[in-house]
Amino acid sequence: MTSNAIDMHGDAVRESTHYAQLPNVTAAHAKMITLGSILNLYAELSSEALERLSSVSFKSMELKRNQKLYSLCQGRAEIFVVKKGWVSLCHAVKSRGQDICNVYMPGDIVGIRESFFDNHDITLLALQNCQLEKISVEDIHALFKDCADIKRAIVSYIMVNDNITIERLRSCTHHKAEERVAHFLLEIYARYNFKNMLDSPVFSFPITQEVVGELLGITSVHVSRCMTALEQKKLIRKSRNTIKLLQPDVLAENTGFNDDLIYGHVRLA
Repeated sequence: MTSNAIDMHGDAVRESTHYAQLPNVTAAHAKMITLGSILNLYAELSSEALERLSSVSFKSMELKRNQKLYSLCQGRAEIFVVKKGWVSLCHAVKSRGQDICNVYMPGDIVGIRESFFDNHDITLLALQNCQLEKISVEDIHALFKDCADIKRAIVSYIMVNDNITIERLRSCTHHKAEERVAHFLLEIYARYNFKNMLDSPVFSFPITQEVVGELLGITSVHVSRCMTALEQKKLIRKSRNTIKLLQPDVLAENTGFNDDLIYGHVRLA
C-alpha cells in the first residue's frame, strides 16, 4: 500500500537559495518518457518487448515539493517512473534524519531494484513538484521472468544505478570535500547526457545543499563552501537556475571521474 504522508518541515529538505528548481519538463517531453523508452536506453528492446511494456498497468500521481510517499506493496517496494521533477530515495532512520541514499531525475525508475527484495519498503521525498507513474510490480516481475529482452534491460538499468552509487562511494572514500562535490556535479552531468537531455555543459540542479551533503557525507555549509571554491577557481559557474561546467576535463582529471565506469557495459552492448 502507498500512503501520501506529508512532512513539510524536515531540516534535510529546507529550501536553500543556493540551488534552484529544475524548470518544468514540458507536457510533450513527459509523454515521451515511458517505461519502454527508458529501458531501451539500457539494452535494445525488440518491438514485441516494447509493446508488452506499453501494456503494463500504471497509475499517474503527483507529489508536491517536500512531500513524502511511503511505499510498500505486498511486502515489496513499489516501482515508479519519474515523468517530471526530481525525487530522492530515502529510508527513515530515527537517529539519522532522512537517510537519503540517491536522487532521481525525469527518465529514471525508482524502486525497481528494491522490488525484488521481500519486506523492503522505500520512501520517496519530492525535491520539487513531481509527476510519477506507479508501475505494477506484478506486471514487471512477470515480464522479467518471461521476456529475455526486458530482463536484460532491467538488469542493465540496475547495474548502471549501482555503478553510480559505487563511484560516488569511491569518491567519498578517496577525496576531500571539494573533489567530492566536483565528482557529484560530473555524475549529474553524465546522467543528463546519457538521457540526451543536454546540448551544452549547462544543466539545472534542483538538489539542495542539505541533500548533497547527506549524499556525500559532509555538512550543508561545507557543500556551499566547496561550490564557492570551485567557482572561484573558474571550474564552474553557478546561478539561481543552473550549473555550468567551465572545465569539465579538468574536473574529471582532478576527481578521477570516468563515465565509462558507469555506462561502459551499455556502450559495449
